[in-house]
Amino acid sequence: MKSEKRQANTTQVDRELIRAKEASITELSGEVDFLEQKNADLQARYTALFKLNQLSQDCNELDGFYAQVHNIIASLMTAENFFIVLYDQTFETLEFAYFIDEKDNKPSGLIDYQDYEGSFTNLVIESKQPLLLTPELEQQLFDNYKIKQFGARGTDWLGVPLLHNGLVIGTITIQSYDEKIRYSENDLNLLTFAAQHVVGAMVRLQDQQRLKNAVSARTKELMAQIREREKSELLQESLYRISELTTDIELDIDTFYSKVHNIIGQLINAKNFYIAKYEQVSDTLHFSYYVDEHTRDLARAFKPRKLSNGYSELVLRRRETVLLTYQEMMSLYLEDETAKPQDDIHSWLGVPLIYSGKLLGVMVLQSYHYKTTYNQQDAELLNFVSNHVSAAIKRRELADFERRSHELLEQQVKLRTLALEDEITQRKQAEKLLKHTAAHDSLTGLANRTVFLDLLNHAIACTKRKEDFSFAVLFLDLDRFKVVNDSLGHHAGDLLLRIIARELLAIVRNKDTVARLGGDEFVILIEDLASNEEAFEVARRITEFLQEPFTIDNQLVYTGTSIGISFSHKRYEDANTMLRDADTAMYHAKDNGRGRYEVFDASMHQKVQNALSLEADIREAIAWQEFIPYFQPILKLDNLELTGFEALARWQSTKRGFVYPNDFIPLAEETDLIQAIDIQIIEKSCQQLRFWQDEFGCKDIYVSCNLFSKQFFSTSLPQRIEKVLLSTGLAPHNLRIELTERALLENAEIVLTNMQALRDMGVKILLDDFGTGYSSLGYLHRFPIDVLKIDRSFISNVHEHDNHRAIIRTIVDLANNLQMATVGEGIENLADAQLLQQMDCQYGQGYYFAKPMSPQHAADYIIKKTLK
Repeated sequence: MKSEKRQANTTQVDRELIRAKEASITELSGEVDFLEQKNADLQARYTALFKLNQLSQDCNELDGFYAQVHNIIASLMTAENFFIVLYDQTFETLEFAYFIDEKDNKPSGLIDYQDYEGSFTNLVIESKQPLLLTPELEQQLFDNYKIKQFGARGTDWLGVPLLHNGLVIGTITIQSYDEKIRYSENDLNLLTFAAQHVVGAMVRLQDQQRLKNAVSARTKELMAQIREREKSELLQESLYRISELTTDIELDIDTFYSKVHNIIGQLINAKNFYIAKYEQVSDTLHFSYYVDEHTRDLARAFKPRKLSNGYSELVLRRRETVLLTYQEMMSLYLEDETAKPQDDIHSWLGVPLIYSGKLLGVMVLQSYHYKTTYNQQDAELLNFVSNHVSAAIKRRELADFERRSHELLEQQVKLRTLALEDEITQRKQAEKLLKHTAAHDSLTGLANRTVFLDLLNHAIACTKRKEDFSFAVLFLDLDRFKVVNDSLGHHAGDLLLRIIARELLAIVRNKDTVARLGGDEFVILIEDLASNEEAFEVARRITEFLQEPFTIDNQLVYTGTSIGISFSHKRYEDANTMLRDADTAMYHAKDNGRGRYEVFDASMHQKVQNALSLEADIREAIAWQEFIPYFQPILKLDNLELTGFEALARWQSTKRGFVYPNDFIPLAEETDLIQAIDIQIIEKSCQQLRFWQDEFGCKDIYVSCNLFSKQFFSTSLPQRIEKVLLSTGLAPHNLRIELTERALLENAEIVLTNMQALRDMGVKILLDDFGTGYSSLGYLHRFPIDVLKIDRSFISNVHEHDNHRAIIRTIVDLANNLQMATVGEGIENLADAQLLQQMDCQYGQGYYFAKPMSPQHAADYIIKKTLK
């Protein structure tokens, strides 16, 4: 019995041991499963981080890089809503480089950083710390006004900064809209660690992208230069070949024209082409060469004809290039100016053939297909080539004429002596023609520089032999000629020069000589003077004549002239010296107001020497930083509140003492030294204003600095201004740049680019002396101008001039309509200030308020205004 009881007890114990072992095994199995899961998670994170690290080394494209970063992070945690923001600290902008969100749309383009003030992203950037934003923390921040609502509201928001060299260059953000998807500190740490791998690759890829963009831009520029060079080389080669053809005497004239056609065809589509020579005596067109794809009976179509109302005749009448579309040809027909054009003509281009002012004929290209449309560039090219073709044709005619003369001479020698004399006469005429061509200007037909210098040397030699022999040299330079060329084109400028040359010949005596030195410069030799008054009378007549308007291309053109006169004197030994003195006197005439004449005297030469000395001192003064700004206040007219200063250049020279602006600025502008002075004044003005801001707390006051027009022709101007702002610490909105209307008329594209770059930087643009220049309304809406400065010439005693008030009111209304401010310059009395305010001019400056002041006096002025 006892044995059975022991056996039963033993069985019970065994069961309990078995149960305990089974429980232990179950517990161990659970721990193993947990460890395996944890190991799998760690393995997944390790694999993801490895991929992220590998991606930062291998990826070469930013767009693909951001998407792959998202995929890798999404393998570590739930990241259905994910975006990467780039932050530019210099320009204070944000850009959403990558954006995936189930509720919000991606913000486009560059965003002003201040617009996102109070956002979660703003908190991360400002703190440079990772942020896990739960609904509870978000509500707390909202209650304390630390954040604002941007976009749809979610549950958890996870954001970490992208740090490079201690600076935030962006953020990575993960967001959840689902209560079931929450984030922990582990997720925040993991995302922070991942961001460290992203930064290096981002910076590398951004630098690589910038380098690619720079290389691409430079490549395009070089390709354009190569194409332009190839085009120029082809043009030079073509002109050389045309010139070379004229020397081949064995080449018959038809072959000559054919080869000219072939050369032109390499430059322009010349499938339909003809050259017609104009016979002035018979008033007839003779078609010397013609090729046309749409005309079957060429001989009939291009037979000689009397001048009528054809399009070739239109070129001859106008003596200029004519470029027409079919519609333009129909318009001319409907205006009864030309005959009706052919129905199949698409584009028509004709240029006159002119040699030494004589009309030789016309050269024409025609197109019957819409794919071939001639443009202005083709017209300019054909016009340029036509000069060489004209010369080639003329030389060819002369060569043929000479060859025929020789043949005829040989025949006539055998027949009779009289015929030989006729041939000799003809040969002398041909030689005379050649000599005339070599001695005269091809555009105007006037004597050229070489001939004039020979005649002037001869006149100087005569004064040595004859004491009572006297003469004068007049040196003419046209005023505003460049404006004519820039606005109407070079063909208009050439036409104006020819008209003036013709009239100059009519003004002087037959024994006087008129020559063109080049460009818009003319010289006149007036010999055998009875008195100096004769030369003055010629100068007056020329000046009065050139004050009258000319009609060029149906448009009134105004020009003028400045004339320098030098009279014969025993001190002159050669023509160049006398011509130089007349040139010097001409520049004095320009300096004294233009549209006048001046006689050379020794003081002028001394003035030139003084200018050279002054130029040397200006260069030293730039190197020694002697130029300083004086400040003239700019006030609001309604309450006389100080808004800013205009910085004006002053020179305190160690050699000359205080030099007034009128004594050095004109020469500085003429020698381009004004550009270095401008930058010096801007640097010192910005530095001074920054000092006043720190000293007096006047954060809203600006400084306005003048820039010479050529400054805006440099592509590096925005970088120079930005460098000054960075070095002085002045905010861009505290700097304003003033320029004159002249800068807007030349290199308009470069000027527009520079102005836009300054505007984007935050610098405002002021148009100075408005109303005194060309005052074209076209540039006011094209260029980014913020302020118009009304010139002092309209403001001085404006209350006494009704017409000035009307002009100012017009300028103010125009500025208001274009959302520009206005500043009245040169206010010198209370009446002018009150009248300008009544006409809604917002700001003013002038001696009535304050003269330009040194920095010390300007500081006292600021204190006085601030205490008020």
